[in-house]
Order: sequence, then C-alpha cells, then structure tokens
Amino acid sequence: MYSQRIPELEPARTYGILGIILEFFGGILNIFINYAGLIAEVLGLILLLNSMNLISNYYDNKKPFKYMLASVISGILIGLIVILVFGISSYAVTTHAGTAPPVSPAYGLLVSLFILLLGVIASIIFEYFAYKSVYELTGVRDFNTAANMLLIGVILTIIIIGILLIFIGIIFVILGFNKLPSDAKPRNPVNPEEGIYDDMNF
Repeated sequence: MYSQRIPELEPARTYGILGIILEFFGGILNIFINYAGLIAEVLGLILLLNSMNLISNYYDNKKPFKYMLASVISGILIGLIVILVFGISSYAVTTHAGTAPPVSPAYGLLVSLFILLLGVIASIIFEYFAYKSVYELTGVRDFNTAANMLLIGVILTIIIIGILLIFIGIIFVILGFNKLPSDAKPRNPVNPEEGIYDDMNF
C-alpha cells in the first residue's frame, strides 16, 4: 500500500465502479427481461472503457484500454447479432400466421440466448486480460484476484459455481477500483539516491 494518494485515478475509480455494476445488472436483465438490460450493459462497458483509458494514460501503457475496448466491441457486436436473430425469427412467425413458420420462436430464442452467452464469455475473457494488466501497473491485488475469478467462472459457467465465481470476481473488481487512488503505486517512481526515473519495472 502506498501512502501517496493519486488524484488522477479518482475519476477512474468512479467510472470503474459504476461501469462494472451497470454491466453486471445489465447482463442479468438481458437474460430475464427480453434484453431490456442491453443499454445498461453497453453503458457499463463504455464507463469501464473510460476508466481503463484514464489508467492507461496515467501509466503510459495502453494494455488496459485496448483489452477493455475489445470487450466493448465484442459486447456490442454480439448484442446486435442477438437482436438480428431474434428479429428474424419474430418476423418469420408474424409473416406465416396460420401456417407453420420456417423458424420456430423457441428455436430463435435458443439461438439468441446461445449467442448472448458466447458474447458474455468473450467480453469476460477480454476483461480478464484488462484487469490483469491493471494489476501489473497498479499493484492492487484485488484486480489480480478478480481476473482469476472471472476466468475460472467463465470456464465453469455451465454449472452454478461458475456464475458464483463471476459474481465474486465482480466484487473484487469493485474493491480494486475503490482502492485505486490510495493503494496504487505511482507512475515512474523517482530514485531518491540518483534523482532519476527508475524504469526497471517497465
């Protein structure tokens, strides 16, 4: 833990906490309330992207931003595909009223949910790398724990324990963001003996 508080990381903390909460609850709404949480999920990813951008700029390392950007892009693309597939299946049902539609509503729903699941997995994998890189830059261990929990949770997502591990990982992400301004190591610490920047860790 570092005694020096870093004001540049205060906005990253706020955006990060809000973003991960919106992303998590948006994903739940997507599954149970006909994709009503899609906007909340995308907004959460955008806030997380902004947080990672601030962290990347402070440490002059674009890894957190790039990985979170990949997570946002994959989330948006999968969301659009889900809407397209569900829309096509719904259109097929309405245009074949009274006759057997070429695509059953149940099949369209199952395909949409499967694609949505793939999108969640892809987003979390990219987030794993993003949080790993944040841990490497900041030294805040909660991000490392969160990344590991998310990855293991994705692997075990077909059983209940996987969802539980993802939830625990999200809690550690929130804890990590909350500690950013006070616990993160400062960028390019100055060597007090030589009076120059010590870049050995980069």
